[in-house]
Parts: sequence; structure tokens; C-alpha cells
Amino acid sequence: MFDVHFTIDSDEGLPIRGEIDASEHPRALVVVTHGFKGFKDWGFFPWLAQHLIRHRFAVCRFNMSRSGIGDDPETFGRLDLFAEDTYSIQLADLRAAVRHAQSRFPELPTFLLGHSRGGGIALLGAREVPNLEGVVVWSPIAKADRWDDATKQQWRASGTLDVLNQRTMQVMRMSPAILDDYEAHSAELDILAAAEQLTVPLLVVHGGKDETVRPEEGRLIASRGREASLVVIDGASHTYNAIHPLINVPFELLLAAEVSAHFIGAHA
Repeated sequence: MFDVHFTIDSDEGLPIRGEIDASEHPRALVVVTHGFKGFKDWGFFPWLAQHLIRHRFAVCRFNMSRSGIGDDPETFGRLDLFAEDTYSIQLADLRAAVRHAQSRFPELPTFLLGHSRGGGIALLGAREVPNLEGVVVWSPIAKADRWDDATKQQWRASGTLDVLNQRTMQVMRMSPAILDDYEAHSAELDILAAAEQLTVPLLVVHGGKDETVRPEEGRLIASRGREASLVVIDGASHTYNAIHPLINVPFELLLAAEVSAHFIGAHA
């Protein structure tokens, strides 16, 4: 078993912490991207990596440099970094993680697998990934602009937007940096346009009972892809009924993982 923890520098010089796992003779490299308030060790991510490894894939999962996770992989100990996160920074982090993972497995075809906002980042970043053979998105956002005008106005007036983490009960503050980033790069951050321009196969998986990112967003993304498949899992929540820590593997999570593994295997 190949198992390497790594720390690389982001474009800003911040640490990007991750790990690459693989069994012998992997068939493809899968780079996994977490979403908003997510991290590489949340809930299903470690299990998903092991599941994909059993299908003979190498798997890289990593924490975005401004995810809010610091030295402790289970704790949001760097909310100062979280506050200044932007889509452009996340895309740069993805590029760095892909480069590092591909340096370990330069001969393997590469796939991106992103959850929630990480799904949007995977679609946006796909055009810059060499040797890319496919993209898998779970519960993906279809637009980067997630806030109404009243929220934006109040956000800019106060200088912060407070987001409650229901699991940890931490108030996670966001500066307007992500708004500034979106307004400056709205064309480059058009997720639906990225789906239309994707030149590799796309698999969209969504939970039928997702109340965080509605299934309509997944359907919309799939409708724009040139070679896209859509799987809506009835009864599945935004996290496929998984919790943190993962105690039991829900059927809906297993189904999402199996469909994704077969998609990757078919296109590797």
C-alpha cells in the first residue's frame, strides 16, 4: 500500500496538506476536492478514498489552504485564513495539488472528484489539468454567486458575513474577499460555461433530498455537458446520509461511490 502524507506551498505560501493513497498497480489517479466548510478527513472522504483504492485507483485528497483547518486535521483552528478564502485561491490550490499528485503518478490518467462547492471547483479547474480523462461531481453547485443582493449589501456594510457551523457551533466569518473575487472574475467562474466547455466525460451525482444544494443544480450542470451522465439517488441528503465521524456507511453513500468508481474505471 502506497501512503504518503504531504505538505506543499500554495501560491500564497500557505500550507496545502494532503495525502496520496494507492494499492499496487493503480489504473488511474483521482484527485478529490472538498467543499465549503469541508476538509479531507470529514465524514466520508477517508472511506471514499479507501473504496476507490479497492477499485485500483490512486487517490489524492487535500485541504484547501484557506479551508480553516490548521495543524490539527479535525479542527477549524485557522478561521483567520478561512475568512479570506476565494474561488481563485481554491482553483490555484487545486492546480498545486494536481501537479503534486501527478508527479507521483505521471503515467496515470487523471480524474477529478469534487463534492458540493468542490464540484464547482473541479469543473472550473478541469481545463487546466493535463492528462484529464473525466470529472465526477457530487452534489455540485451550478453557480459561484450564492448570495442575494440584500445579503451582499449587508456583508459589505459590516465587513463580514457570519456563517454558523452547525456541527462545531463555531461562527465562521467571511470577509468580502470572495465577493470581490467573483465580481472581478465572473466569466472565469461561470460553472455552467465550464461544464459546456468540458471535453472529457462528466458524471453528476446528486441526492434526491439534498436541501443544501438542490438537485436542480446537478440536473442543470448535466444538461450543459457534452458527454454527461446524471445519477439522482432518491433519499440521499447533501452528504449521502453520512455524518462526521462516519460510523456506518449508508447505502446511498455506497451507491454514489460505486457509480463513481465504475465511471472512472470505464474511462481510465
